[in-house]
Amino acid sequence: MNVWKHGKYVDTWSFVHFLSGFLLAGIFYRFSYSFLLSLAFSLLLLIAWEFFEWAIKIIEPSPNVIMDLVVGLLGFFAGSYVFYFMKQPFNPYFYIILIITILLSIWGFTDFLKKGYRLFWPMPRTPHWGASKKRWATPTGTLFSFASVTII
Repeated sequence: MNVWKHGKYVDTWSFVHFLSGFLLAGIFYRFSYSFLLSLAFSLLLLIAWEFFEWAIKIIEPSPNVIMDLVVGLLGFFAGSYVFYFMKQPFNPYFYIILIITILLSIWGFTDFLKKGYRLFWPMPRTPHWGASKKRWATPTGTLFSFASVTII
């Protein structure tokens, strides 16, 4: 069973994105950022993370990338509700959520590396969606491109 497989819309990584959004709300609340400034910075960080994934060749279907951003923002709004609107104190539970998020990220990332992927170049030739069984494809193209493969 492949727990960390990228789904078309949501997958196990969606839980990590939700927790990350929650943590961003907590961090910005802790440093007394306004809600709107926290929202803007969190959105920028979530988008930057998706570009980072693309830069290290973690290619996902475009609907999944968009859902990663949506789920991250849902986590941010859940955290904002707890911290900004319910005025809950910044407590040790925040650190438990942080540790869970880090452990899940390490687990998923090591699974990614066990499958033979390497960071940056040279990238292994791996089959991607749109590639025939007889040919191998390497990911190229833009972040929001649906069938961004090059046949070699």
